[in-house]
Amino acid sequence: MKSNFPPDYNENPTDTPVSERQSANWDVRNAPKNYISLVLTQGGSAFFSFVSVLLITKVLGPEGYGGVVAIIAASQVAQVLVNWTSVSVIRFGVDEFIETEKIVSTFWCRLFILLPNLLLVLLISNLWFPPLAYWLKLPAGSFWLIFLHFVALSFWIHVQNSLQAIKMPRLQGGLLTVERISIFASLLILLAAGKLDGTSAILCYALIPLAMTFVGLFYLRKFVFSAFSFDKVFVKRMVVFSLPLLPFSLVGYFSGGYIDAVFIANYFSTSDLGIYSIATQISGIALQFPVLANSLLNPLFISLHKENRARKLNLYFKDILPSLTLAWGFFCTFVTFAGYFFIPLIFGSGFVSSILPFWILMAGSVFSFPILVGYSALSNSLSATYIAMFAAVFSAAANIFFNFLLIPVYGVEGCAWATVIAHFISFVAFYIFLRRKASVPLSWIFPAITPSIAAAICFSLLRNPFISLSVCAIIGIFVVYLKRVSLKEAFYLAKSFRNN
Repeated sequence: MKSNFPPDYNENPTDTPVSERQSANWDVRNAPKNYISLVLTQGGSAFFSFVSVLLITKVLGPEGYGGVVAIIAASQVAQVLVNWTSVSVIRFGVDEFIETEKIVSTFWCRLFILLPNLLLVLLISNLWFPPLAYWLKLPAGSFWLIFLHFVALSFWIHVQNSLQAIKMPRLQGGLLTVERISIFASLLILLAAGKLDGTSAILCYALIPLAMTFVGLFYLRKFVFSAFSFDKVFVKRMVVFSLPLLPFSLVGYFSGGYIDAVFIANYFSTSDLGIYSIATQISGIALQFPVLANSLLNPLFISLHKENRARKLNLYFKDILPSLTLAWGFFCTFVTFAGYFFIPLIFGSGFVSSILPFWILMAGSVFSFPILVGYSALSNSLSATYIAMFAAVFSAAANIFFNFLLIPVYGVEGCAWATVIAHFISFVAFYIFLRRKASVPLSWIFPAITPSIAAAICFSLLRNPFISLSVCAIIGIFVVYLKRVSLKEAFYLAKSFRNN
């Protein structure tokens, strides 16, 4: 089969790597094992994240939980100002690991970029914090909590990406699970001591990741603690690669749940923010499954690119990606159908209003799915980070516009649909740019997306979960019948990937 990718993706593997883990073949052969391991650890992480949220909502109520969400949302704004170089740890770390079995230069050069960046954000806090405090209705004296939380997570993300760079995803997933377990255990201890409030909860979410950073460094020690010389050229390469990700990170904030928090906090109440945040938290937990796949695809695509192996990439985007997208849509509809009954049962009648935005947000995640399990990893492996930047700009503009348009009329339902539209715009932007850059085939992504989106529209109009589930099933069966040949190809391709 002729490749649709540029010349540097021709199927001519280069020199055999020194160790098995340095090869793209290792990524492919171990993908099922790694992914299952990540799913299990993420399942544990998701469970303890969920019960932590449940515990806080039961103790503090919607308004108290909304206050915690507001502080975390403010921390996320600060993080985008420093984490714009974090992806470069994976992009250049995998390259360095393949060549040297270490990531010394990548780890320390990125850290040398991160530290002054942190200092700069602190020095200009009088510019970004007062507007955030006003928009999110933050309590007085919350700045130190926000700063502690975002610094701790910045270092923890650096360590996690370093573990991905040396292709140790299972260790990363395990440490993340330990982090979530530790946070829940800390919250329980505070509850037993009668000291669980908004401040102590945020401290748990900040100090535990900081502790896990040191644990991660222990496992990284033989890959990063060795002779190192500062390389200005290498630092320049990392900065040039990451520069488009700075506006992407800044603008990306406005295309997701955190700008939604600003709108809801201003149009409605902190209690409404807590109710909407339940929907975003649960949908965010579910979205971790494709995020996990992305964490495996990033090293794989970079390795395939370095070894000049294009045919696997072309077949992946032609048959496997749309098949996975269809399966993800079915999964989302089933989860939201179950959520209709379990959200009030678990969180209480005060959170019944979370059901509608939850259904919409989960269905909208089908637009994010192809990005997370293909487009994002490919653009990074091509060093085409400008694609993410433009996608973020377009989706953020759409999210802000439709929030202004829909929230005054439809409330949190309109906010959820604005987010879905933003995800759709991001998906289209990624495809258009990658089509021009690497001739990525569209295949049948849009039919794969249709069943879950149709079910969400139906639920938004009728509020009937049974009719919505039926709509998804009927359209889904029709799509499966029409694309049955491609689905079979995807199955055989997935098997053959492991054997080549």
